[in-house]
Amino acid sequence: MDRYRQVLIVESDAGVVQRLSALLSYLPARIAVSGTRADAVEAGLSHSFDLCFIAHGLVDGNGLSLLREALWGRGAVVGVLMSRHADLRVVQQAIDFGYSGVIQDPPDLQQLRPLLRRVFGGLADSPGSEHPEIVRCIAAKTDPAGELPDLRTIAGLTLTQIRSALSNFDLMRIIRAVDYPFAGKERLEYFDRDTLERVVCLVRRWSQQRLGLQDGRQVQARPELFEELRRPA
Repeated sequence: MDRYRQVLIVESDAGVVQRLSALLSYLPARIAVSGTRADAVEAGLSHSFDLCFIAHGLVDGNGLSLLREALWGRGAVVGVLMSRHADLRVVQQAIDFGYSGVIQDPPDLQQLRPLLRRVFGGLADSPGSEHPEIVRCIAAKTDPAGELPDLRTIAGLTLTQIRSALSNFDLMRIIRAVDYPFAGKERLEYFDRDTLERVVCLVRRWSQQRLGLQDGRQVQARPELFEELRRPA
């Protein structure tokens, strides 16, 4: 039996699709993407899916009803609604339309794991080589009651960890842990996920420079630094 699960992402924002795909990359999943309601309806007619992520707002309308209208049918499906305003009213509407859960958009792994377990079982808790011990170290050191992460821990982060393994709260704690000259530290809660990731990448580079880690050999051995520099502003 095919161990891969069929996953559909219905989202008009390419950045959210990229982030969600990265979060799911360690799982045995075949991912299809629909950018509009019309594309999702067509996908539902030709395929069955084990897991569907559906954006509340799409370029051609509200995605809330898509699960019931187009994606149920040939088997059990776990539906997840992605909403930028996941308040009680939205959660109740999602329940009424048959969704298994609602996550705040943009997504992070902490929100996803309970829902991923319903489809992938224990594999959802095994992020593998993409997320080594340093991520657990960051998570421990960003506990509200614990100590802040140190320069060496921050300097050792990879782009994959920043984008996929750390929560928004973790990213904010990292930014506030150092003396990096950034004027927006008191307003981080109002920043979107992409901005937080960009600032943490700058903090990571600054930490590496403070520790004297960014010589030519270090940069050559870490190609993700070049990926970071190529990201559009």
